[in-house]
Amino acid sequence: AKSRLSVTEATEREPLMRAFALDAIAAAARSPAVGQVHVVTDDEGFDVEGTQRLPDEGAGDLNRALHHASRRVRLVDPDLAVAAMCADLPSLRTEDLTDALSAGLTSRWFVADAAGTGTTLLAAGPGVDLEPHFGAGSALRHEESGAMPVRAELSSLRRDVDTEEDLAAARELG
Repeated sequence: AKSRLSVTEATEREPLMRAFALDAIAAAARSPAVGQVHVVTDDEGFDVEGTQRLPDEGAGDLNRALHHASRRVRLVDPDLAVAAMCADLPSLRTEDLTDALSAGLTSRWFVADAAGTGTTLLAAGPGVDLEPHFGAGSALRHEESGAMPVRAELSSLRRDVDTEEDLAAARELG
């Protein structure tokens, strides 16, 4: 649970990250561009009303987990668009997420983090493989794989929290 975030004791980081995730889930659930919110985790405590929890089938690999989850969703309805969003977005405003999901001018698109190196959201249109490449340097990998970057400001969607500086910037956003 965010070992680079040293502003809190290790025992306090996990509840903080859980709160961040619950805030992000709530923002997603309010978006008119979102038909269904799926939470990919084996952890308890993420059963938010109106969402569905999917098992983490990644064996420790986030990209594998997202690949399996997107396949599960598409088995139910192959014509759905899918998106994967990071859970460390405590300041996420529903409007920014809606704008990002509506920005898809190509079959796959992504939103880079505030630093421009990571990815906070990856989306794929109906029938298009999500093909996630999350991790360090993911923005470049997503672009190299054919996903188009969303250039809109989307400040709250770009503000993931990995460090103390990120947390301070997220607090400024609210």
